[in-house]
Amino acid sequence: REGGSTACPYLIDPNTGREMGESGDIVAYLYKTYATWTPPSETLRGVSDVVTPLLKPVYAALAPMQAGEAYSAAEETRRVEKEIVSAPVVVYSYDLSPFCTECKDLLNNLDVQFQEISLGYEWLPFLINRPETRAVLGEMTGQTSLPHVFVGGKSVGGLFSGTPGVVPALEQGIFMGMVDAARKGNADVPARGAETSGDQVLEQGIF
Repeated sequence: REGGSTACPYLIDPNTGREMGESGDIVAYLYKTYATWTPPSETLRGVSDVVTPLLKPVYAALAPMQAGEAYSAAEETRRVEKEIVSAPVVVYSYDLSPFCTECKDLLNNLDVQFQEISLGYEWLPFLINRPETRAVLGEMTGQTSLPHVFVGGKSVGGLFSGTPGVVPALEQGIFMGMVDAARKGNADVPARGAETSGDQVLEQGIF
């Protein structure tokens, strides 16, 4: 570069006039400016690839134990069935989960509005709210881990895994099409970005 830095890499964007020399800044800028979506943390993905297969049977066994026997499975199933169609995109989440935070950040970066339903801080005893919801989600979809994303009432799964998962669906180029179809199918139910509990979804008069 004449009269300036000779360091590599060095970005000069002729479209915007931006110049920068830090690799991390360049990657972030290119994703933000030209990519249709920015991939989540590769560290989290690596952890997910290793930990999720190991913990899935543990989660599946613990979910009904935490729910106990006092709740009505049929009643909770009806509640979940209403919640998952309460908006075009619905996300069940934990407040302290880095995977849930990353998933919500990704959806926000994509300008995808969603209805968030928090099940508490984490899946551990005394930190989870509505463990019966987690148990019912496991019965309905085979997934008890969170985040759990539904689009148009259908399970997409978690951030990196599921049916097929948010990131795999983006990589396959199908996620935004699913969202658009859900928006058209739920034109009378506006999407929300605000957090709510499952009880509030019913109280808001959606059904």
